[in-house]
Amino acid sequence: MRAVHALTAVGLALVVLVLGSLGPAGAWGTGGSDALAETFDARLDALLEGAVVGDGSSTCVDCHRALTPKLVEAWARSEHAATGVDCMGCHSAEEGEWDHMSHYRSSVARQPTAGDCAACHEREYEEFSRSKHSALSMIFFAASFDRNVFEPTIATKHGCQECHDIGHMWPDQSVGECGACHPVHSSDVAVARNPYTCGECHLGPDHPHIEIWEESKHGNVFMSRSRNWDNLDYDAEWGEPPPLDGPTCTTCHMDATVDLPSTHDVGARTAWETQSPWTIRTTEAWGGGLSWQEKREDMVSTCLQCHARPFVDRYFLEGDLAALQYNEIYREGRRWLDAMNDAGIIVTPGFEGLAPFGVAGYDEVPEELSYHIWHHEGRRFRHGALMMGADYTQWHGIWDLQKALVEIIRYGAEHGLPEAEAWMASDDPDKFWLYPYYDVPGSVWGIDVIAYRLGDDWTTKILSNRGGPEGVIAYWEAAYANVQAAHQAGLVSDDQWALYEELYENREVENGNVFPLPELFHVHMEGKAADGKAAAEYGAGLELPSAGGWSYEPEE
Repeated sequence: MRAVHALTAVGLALVVLVLGSLGPAGAWGTGGSDALAETFDARLDALLEGAVVGDGSSTCVDCHRALTPKLVEAWARSEHAATGVDCMGCHSAEEGEWDHMSHYRSSVARQPTAGDCAACHEREYEEFSRSKHSALSMIFFAASFDRNVFEPTIATKHGCQECHDIGHMWPDQSVGECGACHPVHSSDVAVARNPYTCGECHLGPDHPHIEIWEESKHGNVFMSRSRNWDNLDYDAEWGEPPPLDGPTCTTCHMDATVDLPSTHDVGARTAWETQSPWTIRTTEAWGGGLSWQEKREDMVSTCLQCHARPFVDRYFLEGDLAALQYNEIYREGRRWLDAMNDAGIIVTPGFEGLAPFGVAGYDEVPEELSYHIWHHEGRRFRHGALMMGADYTQWHGIWDLQKALVEIIRYGAEHGLPEAEAWMASDDPDKFWLYPYYDVPGSVWGIDVIAYRLGDDWTTKILSNRGGPEGVIAYWEAAYANVQAAHQAGLVSDDQWALYEELYENREVENGNVFPLPELFHVHMEGKAADGKAAAEYGAGLELPSAGGWSYEPEE
């Protein structure tokens, strides 16, 4: 302890020197470091007066307030401190237990586990234990082909594992790391509800959920009011909407609603599995044994706290079909890889079983692209479509998906695959239309008289309007048949199919064809023409008198 106090004295002296250079009152105007220390000690004393500390933990508090003062402060602020859950309430251990250590003649548990938390929070532990956050998170990590084939293990310990550790499997047979969401000593529910806590893991190129939330109207509304951050520690009461202007991650996936109790099973309201190579409806193995239809209705009831039912139903119909559309793009990419594998253009021996997608490998371009189609672009496309993230659905999603698919075909053409050579040589703009498609007439955002219009005065160039009247009819008949097949396969609910049939029968209205264009359309078309003329004159048509410093001279 003398060494510790000596070090503390040295550190305090350094703080005094630094603060002294900031002026007589220090940077914070408190009168210097002594005043800062006194202020902290006084604040901590006041907090500890309200804490319930048992005899077995009083020594811990006295010692650690000198060694780890912020740790003690965090605990003293917590609900645990107010209710008498003190140091030994979590850190007790008998000699011979796996995490026992002798600490100043006391028997102490070196590492509290989810099993220790479960002693008081049994329901939360049971709900968490059946979720994909639980053991499956570490199963994915431990068996991960990219981790085991492509990356050094020391990197994944501080990469993949930091997030997948939420499903930590302890020697005491409990599973889970509660501290992944709840700060270990404060156990602050406001931190657990903070979207950026979820964003510690749910971000980046493969599942940018925090970025999608920020882009969405949900995140925009939430972050526009500072009071929302202040209210994150609210008591979730079943039967009352949350006291927030916009939802966070937990609002939709975990918190109590008007109709639902809170849950620590983050999949209890999730109807899709969209992180895997294939989009599938969640099974009864997850979410407390609920069917995907039951989970969807629970999520819908969450949405209905803020949105009207027609919007919710239509949004989910369009989002669901976008999630299914990914499957057809991924399937097409695999088809080209299989063709190149059969032709001997790519070689995979030794990699079999190391990836959950068709041809497996990491050493050839098409294999890497196929991996990204699933693991990066495909996830972003699906998640953006289901979470109101337009940019992640479009430019970080479908656009990158299409680019990767074209690059796979280009590779085949460059290496002599006849079908790929023919595709690259084709001048048919519909050659990018490589796979079956889903579509819904109109848009969830409302009827627009131009976006999907087909007519003499304005004909959009989107796929649904190509090929003249007969082509348009064929397009919608094919879309109808594909959605019907998804319904028959159990991927679209009966209610969704009924809604789709209604929209299909009313497609001329939904696509805006029966309404006249507003007069402003013609005004803006004139402005667009003026811009085009200016671009031709001052852009493409403007030539400056001086040339560049280098010019190409062809050889004779």
